[in-house]
Amino acid sequence: MSKQNEKRAGYIQLQFFDSSSNQVVSLGGAGFATKEEDDAAWANIAVFDGESAFLADRLDSEGDIVDEKVISAETCEQLMGRPIADLINEGRAELKDFLKSIKRPSHTK
Repeated sequence: MSKQNEKRAGYIQLQFFDSSSNQVVSLGGAGFATKEEDDAAWANIAVFDGESAFLADRLDSEGDIVDEKVISAETCEQLMGRPIADLINEGRAELKDFLKSIKRPSHTK
């Protein structure tokens, strides 16, 4: 899977709930050109039977979440082709940069 860049028929986004910061960290995802590709990719993601901090979100062409599955860290690694520690560290860094970019400057009197 790769990160979503342009409008597609659907998307799958992998998320990690970071209990240390109480934030949701994006681990990456993919966009699919056709509904058939999107349906097939979603069907091939195994649901994790148990508790997990990892989730696959299925998004429609507008980016709205239409379904979700609890998944394992191993599934994230398989889908992204990268170690989970790297995905989490990069996701945390991207989230930190994003939050910094939207933080409003404080005004002093």
